[in-house]
This record gives sequence, structure tokens and C-alpha cells, in this order.
Amino acid sequence: MISSQAKTLHLLLASASQTNSTTRTANLDCAGASYAEIVMNFASAINTNAVGPTISLLESDDTVATNFATFNSDFEATALSIANAKVRSYQLDLRKRKRYLQLKVTTATATNDNVTMGAHAFLSRKAIEPASEADMAGDTNSVVTVAGL
Repeated sequence: MISSQAKTLHLLLASASQTNSTTRTANLDCAGASYAEIVMNFASAINTNAVGPTISLLESDDTVATNFATFNSDFEATALSIANAKVRSYQLDLRKRKRYLQLKVTTATATNDNVTMGAHAFLSRKAIEPASEADMAGDTNSVVTVAGL
């Protein structure tokens, strides 16, 4: 199989405007995968004095919200600068990680601290490789299309 096709795509957070003092979370089931890439895309801040969001990547053995914990401070960001549009990517070796990852994005408290962002994940080095395009979509909100020459 072509290595770029040997992964599954998962929608974590749909692109949306997130108002101030709001938290959005998404859980990712990493069962059977040895590697994950989480990609977040941010539109530039509408207001130049806005404070960017706080980002946390947590892990747990289950999906109980209170069981998720920080496992690496490098995956934490406070007041992420979004003066310009940007993409933030996390690359994770999952072999010693717990089964579930949780992405948490919290906006600051001022009324102009809105954020427009979205996030998706790719799981790869899977125990069972995807057999078809349909299997490359890790959830019903993702669509994968493979074009031949």
C-alpha cells in the first residue's frame, strides 16, 4: 500500500468561530495506531489586541472527562499568537501512550478574544491498514478520495 494511504483521517473540531470564554474538546480513539498527527488551523485574529487560545493535549485510558491528564508539557500552549493565520501540528508516537487523546481549546475571557479554528487528526502505523477509501475515513464526518493517474 502507498504509505500516504495507510492512515485514517479523523475530524476532531469542525472549523468554527469560538467565542470568548469557551472551551471545545474532542476525543480521539487511537486503538491500533502507533503514530498520530493532529493538525489545527487558525484564522488570524479579527482584533489585533485579542489574546489567543490555550491548547491542551491530554490522554486517558477511557473517555471519562476527569480522567484526562497532561502527559507532555510541550503539547500545552497558552495565549497562542494568532496575529496571522497559522497551522499548528502535533506529532505523537503512540506506542507508550494511553488509548485516548483529548484536544482541548479554550479562548481567553475578553469579548474580542474570539477564535476561528478547526482540527483534524491522522492515525498511522496501524495494526490493520485501511483496505479501501471508505476505511481511510476514521469517522462518518470525514471523506477520503483517492485519484488515480
